[in-house]
Amino acid sequence: MDLTGYRQAVIHLAWIRNAETGHLLFGMVELRPNELPDAVGCATRSFHADPKRCESLHYRRFVLSTTDALEWYERAASGTLALPREPGRAAREDETNLVGGPFVQEPPWPHLVTSNELIFAPDWLHGSRTHFLFPETAFRGWITETIRLCANREVLERWLHFDVVDAYSDYQGVLCLIAPNPVFRSIESTLVEEATAGPAETVAYKLIARQGQRLDGLRLEVVDDRLRGRMEPLVHEFGGDAIAILEFPAEVSREGQSITHPAHGLLEWHEPLPLLRTMHTTMEQITRRKTVQVPAAGRKRPTYEYEVDEVCGAGESVVGDAVDAAAVVSRLTDAENRRALRRAAHDYDQRWFDRRPDEAAHYLRERIGRARETVLIVDPWFAGRELLAFGHAIRRPGVELRILTSVQGLKRDPLGDSSVDSGRKLLRIVNETFDDYPRKPEIRVLSGNPPPVHDRFLVVDGVAWFSGNSLNTLGERAGMIVKLPDPRPVVVRLEAFWCRASPLSDWLCTQPAASGTT
Repeated sequence: MDLTGYRQAVIHLAWIRNAETGHLLFGMVELRPNELPDAVGCATRSFHADPKRCESLHYRRFVLSTTDALEWYERAASGTLALPREPGRAAREDETNLVGGPFVQEPPWPHLVTSNELIFAPDWLHGSRTHFLFPETAFRGWITETIRLCANREVLERWLHFDVVDAYSDYQGVLCLIAPNPVFRSIESTLVEEATAGPAETVAYKLIARQGQRLDGLRLEVVDDRLRGRMEPLVHEFGGDAIAILEFPAEVSREGQSITHPAHGLLEWHEPLPLLRTMHTTMEQITRRKTVQVPAAGRKRPTYEYEVDEVCGAGESVVGDAVDAAAVVSRLTDAENRRALRRAAHDYDQRWFDRRPDEAAHYLRERIGRARETVLIVDPWFAGRELLAFGHAIRRPGVELRILTSVQGLKRDPLGDSSVDSGRKLLRIVNETFDDYPRKPEIRVLSGNPPPVHDRFLVVDGVAWFSGNSLNTLGERAGMIVKLPDPRPVVVRLEAFWCRASPLSDWLCTQPAASGTT
């Protein structure tokens, strides 16, 4: 790797210690361009993650030369991982032990990728060349349990400035190297008005060089993505001048840029985006604030009040080129937007059912039948009839089926049975109709009046659907079911309710025998 343009590096490390061993949680090697001031490290920060089990969280910044930092990173990639040793500081061997990996390189070293989506890096590092070391296996057991505790999660997010526990759990145990652009700080572009006549358009690009750096040899490539394809790229090679002026054969639709260096490779790129031509501003003014009082509705819902600001429009302004709604580009854009909305609706699996219960039931059984590993049905009003209607839709006998219902739901049996009788009937259906299955459905019961969960959820192999109606009544009246775009946090909460609920057989054992039973 070419280290020209860098003179210092900072290694950011977070780890969890159990007894005498530290386990890597996340690490980042940040190379520093020459023009930046000297970086400052920090002493080890510690937090008692679980004092009873002698577990603690740690974070530290190590400042090294670029050569030493690169050697440390390469040793880690080869399987030798330890806390870095800063010049002039000595530490015992047991204090520097660190467990991590084995790692998978992405891309193969010493190649780098240039990324604009470094969630764990500050803004000025976005667009940097990057290399990743991903652990072959994800965290398991005590590490996952410990870092998921609320206090530990908050500490890690404060140290690392991103959520490594949940939202970006794919970075758990990862080491990465970030090499910011060492040649220039940024690129600026502007339209050159009236530079050419007709439909052509001229755009000027200016590079802001870093202190002491030359722009010779940099290659700028600009593409124009139009609604029906991409035009031939325009290319400019920089010499002593930091400005490039490119003439496009037509008004630019969506402009994308990439800049390469003969030694460092791809330094920067931007996906094609529309040029800003029109700015529409709307201003509103608060005229008064009103107070609304809501009356009480029983002991559990006391009276309360809230305030609302009333606003009125104070004016609108448009800066830039007016948009011609009748133009060909506008028509094509509208058509593409409509298709994008239809694709989004298909991706979200959004369905509306109105007086079509048979069609709704077929829809649900079809999705349950796709399961290969797990099905979780959360429906507070789920009973024996629902189990027969949907439980047997599973086509692969080895699929794990879990059902979360409620005491109140069992009481609402259409035959008028008590919750205990309804529960016994549900258990009997499980034992009699799933007797030849490798694994029988597991049913748990939520207590409480009303149940702590109101809505209904269907989770198939981690994909979740939401419905306001019970599965057995979906489609009897107007209602809908929609696939959740981000199911993971919802599934985590549903699993918490599952853990708090009682197995159906255990709950039945605690209930008195219903009248008329022996």
